Amino acid sequence: MHSNYLLALNYRAEDAPGHLLAEARAFGERAARQALPFAHHDNEPCPDRRLRIGLVSGDFGQHSVGFFLLNTIESLDPDKLEVFAYETSQRKDALNARLRRSVPYWRDASTESMSDEALANQIRTDGIDILIDLAGHTARNRLPVFAWKPAPVQMTWLGYLGTTGLSAMDYILADPRALPAEEESQFTETPWRLPETYICFSPPDLPVDVEPLPALGKGCITFGCFNNLNKITDHVVSCWARVLQAVPDGRLFLKTRNLEAIDVRDRLVARFEKYGITPDRLILDGQFKSHEEHFRAYRQIDIALDPFPYPGVTTTMEALWMGVPVLSMRGRRFISHQGETILNNIGLPEWIAADEDDYVAKAVGFAGDTRNLAALRSGLRERLLASPLCDAPRFARNLDNALRGMWRKWCEQQPSIKAID
Repeated sequence: MHSNYLLALNYRAEDAPGHLLAEARAFGERAARQALPFAHHDNEPCPDRRLRIGLVSGDFGQHSVGFFLLNTIESLDPDKLEVFAYETSQRKDALNARLRRSVPYWRDASTESMSDEALANQIRTDGIDILIDLAGHTARNRLPVFAWKPAPVQMTWLGYLGTTGLSAMDYILADPRALPAEEESQFTETPWRLPETYICFSPPDLPVDVEPLPALGKGCITFGCFNNLNKITDHVVSCWARVLQAVPDGRLFLKTRNLEAIDVRDRLVARFEKYGITPDRLILDGQFKSHEEHFRAYRQIDIALDPFPYPGVTTTMEALWMGVPVLSMRGRRFISHQGETILNNIGLPEWIAADEDDYVAKAVGFAGDTRNLAALRSGLRERLLASPLCDAPRFARNLDNALRGMWRKWCEQQPSIKAID
């Protein structure tokens, strides 16, 4: 329940970072009281040996975590890193099967199969050197296990965009734009920054090409957002309404599973009507017949609008892959910087708004220049694929260097050995 509460706080623009940190610390203290941390680790403190890496997640499959993990795992050097997967919830899909082929050791780590103590002991038995949480305060996490400190080095990455609150979690993986130095005080973990991006997207293997700008055929601009409906707060609705008011012939296409329900659609329509936007200007879709059909829906969008303070990550990558530029807003905490790190890495910093007024102005300006939108769309997929955001071998090398750096630091702290430069 406490994890769910922490996750929910991330959707609220009015919550100060200090409030989130205090609540996360409270969770961490509670978890620590229920654990019996291991005081000593028998892992050989050799800086350059092959390392055993443990990944803890319930999202090894058709999920955002899986999409960002797949190509990275397949690009890691098995002579340097030996990977163990601790799966907290089984997924039966093609991506899960592919991950299973790429990870030599696979453990059932659900709460039904193992208590916190039992899982902590299994991790120690496996001799894990660096244990990586891929869930944070999301579904099926095993954060309380990390409070037992079963591995010498522990890190959180990818699944949750904020601090876990656990004193036993040593690091959070980030990059300079996602986690600026002045925001480090928002974390109980020490940030370890990769040089370019802390995420690497695995593009879908689907026969879905980028088509010409839809506005050229329709004669009007279609804005769109395929994010979770929870991210579309009243604050976001009011801002998007300003955009639609300033682009009188524009439309807004919203697609997410929640919109399958008629009552949910009706409530959303009413929220926009409150700001003067009539139902005929909204396109609402909750159908997900297939992964391929989901991507084809991006062909109807000219400009994607990022919600705030909780922007898209997977949806942003998907939009860019389909040739759709994404308008995002500068944030003030890790979760709110996702659009910034993605757009800077793809070379589109002009698509990052400074505030709401700038967001509206940029949306209107981009919508009025269909020639440039069409040109951008035609080369955006290739631009994404050539960027650090999709260069898995390059990312894997950066990740390997980061893990090795963390390990060296631990070795340096051991009385029996000093790391060799």
